[in-house]
Amino acid sequence: MELRQLTTDSERRVFAHSLIETRMVKGAGFAETKRSHVGDAHLAYGQLFGLYDENGSEPEVMLAGFALHDLGSFPQSYPKPDLCHLPPEAVFECGELWAKAAGAARLVRQAAWILVGRLEARAVLVYPIFKPWNLTLAYKEGFERVGEPIQWPYARTLDGGGIWVQAMVSEGENLGRSIQEAGQYGFEVMQDLSCIRFNSPFSVCTKRLQRNPKDSEWRLPPKVSVEVRAAV
Repeated sequence: MELRQLTTDSERRVFAHSLIETRMVKGAGFAETKRSHVGDAHLAYGQLFGLYDENGSEPEVMLAGFALHDLGSFPQSYPKPDLCHLPPEAVFECGELWAKAAGAARLVRQAAWILVGRLEARAVLVYPIFKPWNLTLAYKEGFERVGEPIQWPYARTLDGGGIWVQAMVSEGENLGRSIQEAGQYGFEVMQDLSCIRFNSPFSVCTKRLQRNPKDSEWRLPPKVSVEVRAAV
Protein backbone atom coordinates (compact mmCIF):
# COMPACT_ATOMS: atom_id res chain seq x y z
CA MET A 1 0.00 0.00 0.00
CA GLU A 2 1.04 3.60 -0.52
CA LEU A 3 0.34 6.76 1.44
CA ARG A 4 0.84 9.76 -0.81
CA GLN A 5 0.88 13.43 0.08
CA LEU A 6 -1.66 15.27 -2.06
CA THR A 7 -0.17 18.37 -3.62
CA THR A 8 -2.10 19.00 -6.83
CA ASP A 9 -5.42 20.82 -7.01
CA SER A 10 -7.13 17.82 -8.60
CA GLU A 11 -5.93 15.44 -5.86
CA ARG A 12 -7.12 17.77 -3.14
CA ARG A 13 -10.50 18.18 -4.84
CA VAL A 14 -10.94 14.40 -4.94
CA PHE A 15 -10.05 14.29 -1.24
CA ALA A 16 -12.62 16.98 -0.38
CA HIS A 17 -15.35 15.34 -2.44
CA SER A 18 -14.70 11.92 -0.89
CA LEU A 19 -14.65 13.38 2.62
CA ILE A 20 -18.04 15.04 2.23
CA GLU A 21 -19.54 12.04 0.46
CA THR A 22 -18.40 9.71 3.25
CA ARG A 23 -19.77 11.97 5.98
CA MET A 24 -23.15 12.11 4.31
CA VAL A 25 -23.58 8.34 4.59
CA LYS A 26 -21.92 7.80 8.01
CA GLY A 27 -24.66 6.58 10.37
CA ALA A 28 -27.53 8.98 9.82
CA GLY A 29 -25.10 11.34 8.12
CA PHE A 30 -23.51 14.59 9.26
CA ALA A 31 -22.02 17.75 7.83
CA GLU A 32 -20.32 20.92 8.99
CA THR A 33 -22.50 23.82 10.02
CA LYS A 34 -22.87 26.78 7.69
CA ARG A 35 -20.83 28.95 10.07
CA SER A 36 -17.91 26.55 10.49
CA HIS A 37 -14.61 27.15 8.71
CA VAL A 38 -12.67 24.45 10.53
CA GLY A 39 -12.87 21.96 7.69
CA ASP A 40 -12.02 24.70 5.20
CA ALA A 41 -8.84 25.50 7.12
CA HIS A 42 -7.78 21.86 7.26
CA LEU A 43 -8.34 21.40 3.53
CA ALA A 44 -6.67 24.65 2.52
CA TYR A 45 -3.70 24.77 4.90
CA GLY A 46 -3.26 21.27 6.31
CA GLN A 47 -1.26 18.48 4.77
CA LEU A 48 -3.57 16.03 3.00
CA PHE A 49 -2.70 12.38 2.49
CA GLY A 50 -4.39 9.68 0.42
CA LEU A 51 -4.17 5.89 0.54
CA TYR A 52 -3.66 3.93 -2.68
CA ASP A 53 -3.24 0.26 -3.56
CA GLU A 54 -0.32 0.54 -5.95
CA ASN A 55 -0.53 -3.16 -6.77
CA GLY A 56 -4.28 -3.22 -7.29
CA SER A 57 -6.26 -3.02 -10.50
CA GLU A 58 -6.74 0.76 -10.12
CA PRO A 59 -3.58 2.10 -8.49
CA GLU A 60 -4.61 5.75 -8.95
CA VAL A 61 -7.94 5.46 -7.10
CA MET A 62 -7.82 7.11 -3.67
CA LEU A 63 -9.22 4.65 -1.12
CA ALA A 64 -8.98 6.70 2.08
CA GLY A 65 -7.40 9.86 3.40
CA PHE A 66 -6.77 12.19 6.32
CA ALA A 67 -5.56 15.71 7.08
CA LEU A 68 -2.65 16.51 9.37
CA HIS A 69 -1.23 19.69 10.81
CA ASP A 70 1.10 20.59 13.64
CA LEU A 71 0.05 23.14 16.23
CA GLY A 72 2.89 25.41 15.20
CA SER A 73 1.17 25.84 11.81
CA PHE A 74 -2.29 26.71 13.13
CA PRO A 75 -4.20 25.92 16.33
CA GLN A 76 -6.00 22.73 17.29
CA SER A 77 -9.66 22.56 16.32
CA TYR A 78 -10.87 23.01 19.91
CA PRO A 79 -9.14 24.65 22.90
CA LYS A 80 -9.23 21.43 24.92
CA PRO A 81 -7.13 19.51 25.79
CA ASP A 82 -4.26 21.71 26.91
CA LEU A 83 -1.06 20.49 25.24
CA CYS A 84 1.03 23.57 25.97
CA HIS A 85 3.59 21.48 27.86
CA LEU A 86 4.85 20.24 24.47
CA PRO A 87 6.51 22.14 21.61
CA PRO A 88 3.67 23.08 19.22
CA GLU A 89 5.62 21.94 16.15
CA ALA A 90 5.82 18.44 17.68
CA VAL A 91 2.08 18.09 18.35
CA PHE A 92 -0.01 16.92 15.40
CA GLU A 93 -3.76 16.99 15.02
CA CYS A 94 -5.10 14.31 12.70
CA GLY A 95 -8.61 14.64 11.35
CA GLU A 96 -10.90 14.68 8.32
CA LEU A 97 -10.35 10.92 8.07
CA TRP A 98 -12.50 9.09 5.54
CA ALA A 99 -12.47 5.69 3.84
CA LYS A 100 -14.61 4.45 0.98
CA ALA A 101 -13.29 0.88 0.71
CA ALA A 102 -13.77 -1.86 3.31
CA GLY A 103 -10.62 -2.18 5.42
CA ALA A 104 -9.11 1.07 4.17
CA ALA A 105 -9.65 2.95 7.45
CA ARG A 106 -7.43 0.52 9.37
CA LEU A 107 -4.75 0.70 6.69
CA VAL A 108 -4.71 4.48 6.54
CA ARG A 109 -4.41 4.67 10.33
CA GLN A 110 -1.41 2.33 10.14
CA ALA A 111 0.16 4.62 7.55
CA ALA A 112 -0.56 7.65 9.73
CA TRP A 113 1.39 6.12 12.63
CA ILE A 114 4.38 5.55 10.36
CA LEU A 115 4.12 9.14 9.12
CA VAL A 116 4.00 10.79 12.56
CA GLY A 117 6.93 8.64 13.58
CA ARG A 118 8.98 10.04 10.71
CA LEU A 119 7.83 13.55 11.69
CA GLU A 120 9.18 12.92 15.21
CA ALA A 121 5.83 13.70 16.82
CA ARG A 122 5.68 14.10 20.58
CA ALA A 123 1.89 13.81 20.66
CA VAL A 124 -1.00 13.10 18.29
CA LEU A 125 -4.46 14.58 18.88
CA VAL A 126 -7.76 13.36 17.43
CA TYR A 127 -11.43 14.25 17.98
CA PRO A 128 -13.49 11.19 16.97
CA ILE A 129 -17.28 11.34 17.24
CA PHE A 130 -18.62 9.94 20.50
CA LYS A 131 -22.34 10.65 20.12
CA PRO A 132 -24.74 9.91 18.36
CA TRP A 133 -22.31 7.28 16.97
CA ASN A 134 -19.39 6.05 19.01
CA LEU A 135 -16.40 6.11 16.66
CA THR A 136 -13.85 6.25 19.48
CA LEU A 137 -13.46 2.46 19.58
CA ALA A 138 -11.24 2.58 16.50
CA TYR A 139 -8.78 4.65 18.57
CA LYS A 140 -8.71 2.56 21.74
CA GLU A 141 -5.27 1.24 20.80
CA GLY A 142 -2.63 3.89 21.32
CA PHE A 143 -4.84 6.78 22.47
CA GLU A 144 -6.20 7.89 25.83
CA ARG A 145 -9.37 9.88 26.40
CA VAL A 146 -8.80 13.35 27.79
CA GLY A 147 -11.66 15.05 29.62
CA GLU A 148 -15.36 14.69 29.04
CA PRO A 149 -17.02 14.51 25.60
CA ILE A 150 -17.30 17.90 23.91
CA GLN A 151 -20.44 19.14 22.18
CA TRP A 152 -18.91 19.93 18.80
CA PRO A 153 -19.84 23.43 17.58
CA TYR A 154 -18.69 22.79 14.01
CA ALA A 155 -20.98 19.97 12.83
CA ARG A 156 -24.57 18.69 13.03
CA THR A 157 -26.37 15.56 11.95
CA LEU A 158 -28.32 15.94 8.72
CA ASP A 159 -31.53 16.34 10.72
CA GLY A 160 -29.98 19.14 12.80
CA GLY A 161 -29.03 17.12 15.88
CA GLY A 162 -26.00 17.80 18.03
CA ILE A 163 -22.71 15.93 17.80
CA TRP A 164 -20.32 15.18 20.65
CA VAL A 165 -16.67 14.31 20.16
CA GLN A 166 -14.09 12.86 22.51
CA ALA A 167 -10.64 14.40 22.65
CA MET A 168 -8.02 11.64 22.59
CA VAL A 169 -4.25 11.97 22.76
CA SER A 170 -1.37 9.61 22.09
CA GLU A 171 1.99 10.46 23.64
CA GLY A 172 4.87 8.87 25.50
CA GLU A 173 4.95 5.08 25.60
CA ASN A 174 1.58 4.75 23.84
CA LEU A 175 2.82 6.82 20.92
CA GLY A 176 6.14 5.01 20.65
CA ARG A 177 4.50 1.59 20.78
CA SER A 178 1.93 2.49 18.13
CA ILE A 179 4.61 3.81 15.77
CA GLN A 180 6.72 0.69 16.27
CA GLU A 181 3.78 -1.67 15.70
CA ALA A 182 2.71 0.13 12.54
CA GLY A 183 6.16 -0.10 10.98
CA GLN A 184 7.10 -3.62 12.05
CA TYR A 185 6.04 -5.15 8.72
CA GLY A 186 8.43 -2.99 6.74
CA PHE A 187 8.11 0.30 4.89
CA GLU A 188 9.94 2.65 2.53
CA VAL A 189 9.79 6.43 2.79
CA MET A 190 10.62 9.09 0.24
CA GLN A 191 13.05 11.60 1.68
CA ASP A 192 10.51 14.43 1.47
CA LEU A 193 7.76 12.22 2.98
CA SER A 194 5.71 12.63 -0.19
CA CYS A 195 5.17 8.86 -0.36
CA ILE A 196 5.31 6.00 2.13
CA ARG A 197 5.10 2.46 0.78
CA PHE A 198 4.32 -0.01 3.55
CA ASN A 199 3.47 -3.65 4.16
CA SER A 200 0.48 -4.65 6.24
CA PRO A 201 -1.18 -7.81 7.58
CA PHE A 202 -4.52 -6.17 6.79
CA SER A 203 -6.27 -6.08 3.44
CA VAL A 204 -8.68 -3.82 1.61
CA CYS A 205 -11.74 -4.84 -0.40
CA THR A 206 -12.66 -2.77 -3.45
CA LYS A 207 -15.27 -5.09 -4.99
CA ARG A 208 -18.09 -2.60 -4.45
CA LEU A 209 -15.99 0.45 -5.07
CA GLN A 210 -17.16 2.24 -8.20
CA ARG A 211 -14.66 4.55 -9.74
CA ASN A 212 -15.94 7.78 -11.19
CA PRO A 213 -14.19 8.18 -14.56
CA LYS A 214 -14.27 11.94 -13.99
CA ASP A 215 -12.45 11.81 -10.64
CA SER A 216 -9.96 14.39 -11.82
CA GLU A 217 -12.81 16.75 -12.69
CA TRP A 218 -14.53 16.71 -9.30
CA ARG A 219 -15.21 20.15 -7.89
CA LEU A 220 -15.55 21.29 -4.31
CA PRO A 221 -19.16 21.78 -3.14
CA PRO A 222 -20.10 25.35 -2.14
CA LYS A 223 -19.41 24.69 1.58
CA VAL A 224 -15.75 23.96 0.93
CA SER A 225 -15.11 26.23 -2.02
CA VAL A 226 -11.82 27.37 -0.52
CA GLU A 227 -8.49 28.31 -1.99
CA VAL A 228 -6.60 25.05 -2.46
CA ARG A 229 -2.89 25.26 -1.85
CA ALA A 230 -0.24 22.58 -2.08
CA ALA A 231 1.10 21.65 1.34
CA VAL A 232 4.83 21.96 1.90
